[in-house]
Amino acid sequence: MSEFEAFKRMEKELEEKYPHKVIAMYNGKVVSIGDTYDAVVKRLRELGIREPFIHRLGPSEDTIAIL
Repeated sequence: MSEFEAFKRMEKELEEKYPHKVIAMYNGKVVSIGDTYDAVVKRLRELGIREPFIHRLGPSEDTIAIL
């Protein structure tokens, strides 16, 4: 399953748990959460993760994904 597919399956749950946060997923799991893309990417570098799925949560109609 791709990261995007995993995200879509969990989207509503993630929006409720982390409203208006930036999240990164890797191997189907949330691996970084922050208020900004910079904070999330910094944590990903610390973890050595190179190809995550990064997304800003909020109401679905207000979100943008970086693939």
